[in-house]
Amino acid sequence: MASNTTSASMTGTPSHGFFEPLQYERCINRYEFGSELIAHLSNMFEERSNLEHTYVNALRSWSRKWHGELTKLSEYPSNKKVWDQIVSTGEQMADIHQTIASNLNDNIQPKLKQWRKDNYEKSIINYKKSKEFEKEFEHIQKPWNKLLESIHEAKQNYYKVAKLLKQADEQKLSMPAETPTETQKQIVDNYIQLKLNVDTARTKYQQLLHDVAPGAEPRQRYEANMIEIFQRTQAFEKKRLDFFKEIFIEYIKTLQQQAVFNKMFDDYVRVLQTHNTQADLDTWYNNHGPGSQSHYPVFDEFQDTI
Repeated sequence: MASNTTSASMTGTPSHGFFEPLQYERCINRYEFGSELIAHLSNMFEERSNLEHTYVNALRSWSRKWHGELTKLSEYPSNKKVWDQIVSTGEQMADIHQTIASNLNDNIQPKLKQWRKDNYEKSIINYKKSKEFEKEFEHIQKPWNKLLESIHEAKQNYYKVAKLLKQADEQKLSMPAETPTETQKQIVDNYIQLKLNVDTARTKYQQLLHDVAPGAEPRQRYEANMIEIFQRTQAFEKKRLDFFKEIFIEYIKTLQQQAVFNKMFDDYVRVLQTHNTQADLDTWYNNHGPGSQSHYPVFDEFQDTI
């Protein structure tokens, strides 16, 4: 199974190219990380919904409290009416935020959970689709990796005999004049043989490299097969990103509360326009001030009730 990935590996620039051994694992990691991204998005919306519910409850509690307080307060009629309408805007705002929470819970969250369930089916421990991708990539890379291994071995062998040839050449050049003829012949023969071995090793190394050179048929076939599987991983990622965009568009409904805001605004302005300072003062004047009916003492004739 592919190794774990992080969000950084999704967008960072890797040091190895896609066609190199095992680098396809990034594609598998990307597929698997998509499931985590959906979980993160779902968790984010869940937190937002909880915040909305908390705010809704707080607003409604606040509204109940102040409606109750206002019933006990003595205040001028029009002033009290506007004051009470301010409290009512809290109830209306609570309704708006309840709608936001409901849209998150009833529309967005079910879609996220269902899409994740449909597109990230698991066996006991692995995602089935990522295992399919992995097997296909492994099948394509198996003969290619064998070729790369042969090239590496040929290179190592070439370097080995080239090093031996250099040592033999140094031995031949530094050979003392008094060296026995038989020994001289052995040294020269060894040098000649190593030179032949180097030529053979170099030729084999170069011939194997022909298969991985640009335009070589084995390389073209390998890259074409790898690209075919890669495009299928791309197609799935496009599907995931398109789904995320659908969710982001769905979220617009959460923000489309203008009609409710407008009604709340209109209700408040309508009540505000009934505010009449002079009328409130006149009411006080007539009920509690000089305009109120005052009672003065008058002669009250004695009434004999016995």
